[in-house]
Amino acid sequence: MSLKAQKILKANISPIFEKVRDKVYATFPKETVRFLKKEVDRFENPLGYRLEEGLKGLITELAGDFSWEKVDYFLDRIIRIEAVQSRQPSEALAFLYYLKSAVREVVGEEILEDLGPEALLEVEDRIDAMLLRAFNHYMAAREKLHELRIEEWKSRLYLLLKRAGYLYDVREGSLPPEAGNTEKTH
Repeated sequence: MSLKAQKILKANISPIFEKVRDKVYATFPKETVRFLKKEVDRFENPLGYRLEEGLKGLITELAGDFSWEKVDYFLDRIIRIEAVQSRQPSEALAFLYYLKSAVREVVGEEILEDLGPEALLEVEDRIDAMLLRAFNHYMAAREKLHELRIEEWKSRLYLLLKRAGYLYDVREGSLPPEAGNTEKTH
C-alpha cells in the first residue's frame, strides 16, 4: 500500500474506529451496548475492552507498517469473543466488512481523488486478506470450543456412571458394590 494512503488512513484512525465500533455494537442487544459504552475498564468490562483493543489494533495496523503477527493477535482477540456467541460465521466475521465500509465512508473519496481507485483497492485487498485469516482463527476457536464441550460431556458421563455403580476406579482402593455381594458357589 502506498505511503500516501497510509498517511490518509493514519490521520483518520479515530473516525474509522468510531464507525466500526458503532456498527459492531449495533449487533448486540441494547442493554449490552449501554454497558459496553459506559464501562471502559478492562476489569469491569473485559468484553468491551477486548473488542475495542482488537478493532483499534486492526485499524492501526492497516494504517501503519502492517505486521501479520500483530494483525493475527488483534484478530484473535476479537474472534475468541465471536466464537462463543451463538451466531453464524458470517455474522461473527462481519466486523471486517464494517471496517471496509467505514474506510470507504471516512476516507474513500479522499483516497480516490488523491491516489486513484488502485490505492483504495489495495486497502480493501488488505482487509479481505484479514477476513481470510479471521476465518481460520474463527474455525480454530470453534473447534477448540467443541473439543471442550465434548470433554465436559465425557466427564459428566463418567461421573454419572460411577455414581450409578457401573464403573470401578482402581485408584480409589475399594471394590465396586457388586463385588462384596458375590457368593462363592461350588
